[in-house]
Amino acid sequence: MVGIRGRAYLMDAFTPLVNLFAILTALSLAAERITNIVKLRSRDLRDKARDEKDRERQITNRALLVSLAVALLVKADFFEILSRLDAPWETLGWARMQAGELVRSSAVSGVGRFIYAVTGCLLTGCAMGFGSRFWHDVLGVLLDTRKKIKRSAG
Repeated sequence: MVGIRGRAYLMDAFTPLVNLFAILTALSLAAERITNIVKLRSRDLRDKARDEKDRERQITNRALLVSLAVALLVKADFFEILSRLDAPWETLGWARMQAGELVRSSAVSGVGRFIYAVTGCLLTGCAMGFGSRFWHDVLGVLLDTRKKIKRSAG
């Protein structure tokens, strides 16, 4: 049996995971919206009369490419996100405004760091490829578990 302090610790331990799954859900949702636009603009993907398996494979491939592109565009570096689970949204971006000045990310300060960041973005893009529904469901399970722990503590 876990004491009250143990339950409080468990609830606090959920926060970084909630942050991770929330950012993956948001990024996946953005990628899905863009994929939908691509799908609707592509005549061969709109045509449901063609082979459905081939159509689905092409949509999946484009969805993965869009996810990778979104992750690279916003610099959603999985390694950096994991290092800042207290506020993973602060890791996004190749540059940001600070005190009225544009400050470049440390990822562009050298070739090694840039390759590392791009690799992290590609990993995030692959994770986004699971889809926002997947990440939303995982986030829901996590929040329900945290709520049950909180109820049993109170």
